Amino acid sequence: MITRMRPAGVLVGYAVQAVDGLVGTIDRGTYDRGRLVVMAVTGEPVTLPVDAVQRIDHPGRTVYLGVPRASVKA
Repeated sequence: MITRMRPAGVLVGYAVQAVDGLVGTIDRGTYDRGRLVVMAVTGEPVTLPVDAVQRIDHPGRTVYLGVPRASVKA
């Protein structure tokens, strides 16, 4: 579980990678409600709980999830 995160605006544009492939890119995020909104590779917005985030690679602009793509719901 991530305990320290940067402001949501910093993550906009980051790629989101599940354990089995690319989910999409971060469109916007709100931490006060524990959610990130991701623009999926299908073009549809997907809301993710912040608890799904395993790690964040800021130099690589990628958010890694600890869950498979199938568990990410639109």
